[in-house]
Amino acid sequence: MVNPAETRKIIHSLIGRGVTSQQVEQLAQALVGQKVAAGHVLINESDRPSGLVLLLQGGVEVFKHGPDGQRQSLAKLEAPTLVGEMSLITDRPSSATVVAVTECELQVLTRAQFQRLIAGDSIAAYKLVMTIAGVLAERLAKLDRKVLELTGHWNL
Repeated sequence: MVNPAETRKIIHSLIGRGVTSQQVEQLAQALVGQKVAAGHVLINESDRPSGLVLLLQGGVEVFKHGPDGQRQSLAKLEAPTLVGEMSLITDRPSSATVVAVTECELQVLTRAQFQRLIAGDSIAAYKLVMTIAGVLAERLAKLDRKVLELTGHWNL
């Protein structure tokens, strides 16, 4: 089990440079801890998301249902990482299903808690938004490379 000090170190590593101990503490206080067994669904495609998941320990697999209803694997992610980052930015249903591959320990920042942090002008919340923007930009770049690879235009 990840102790509170380790949790704060992981939060700091995920948010990155420039975040203070006080800001990490503010985020840590807003999080709700959970343990999830292997095989458990953390996020269901098309459901309303519960919030941003900070995966502290374990691994997950991200799936998307294709037009034929078949589940396609998009990614395998290992802790420490963020999952469900879009849930804080948009009010849309989840775009993919996330399943625990191993037993996972996580912390969840609900949209309501995030909105409270933003309403309180929390610098930590704004730094989290910057982190989410970086994660999304990285995933978009990866998707762009995959599209080029699939269309045969990778070497252009």
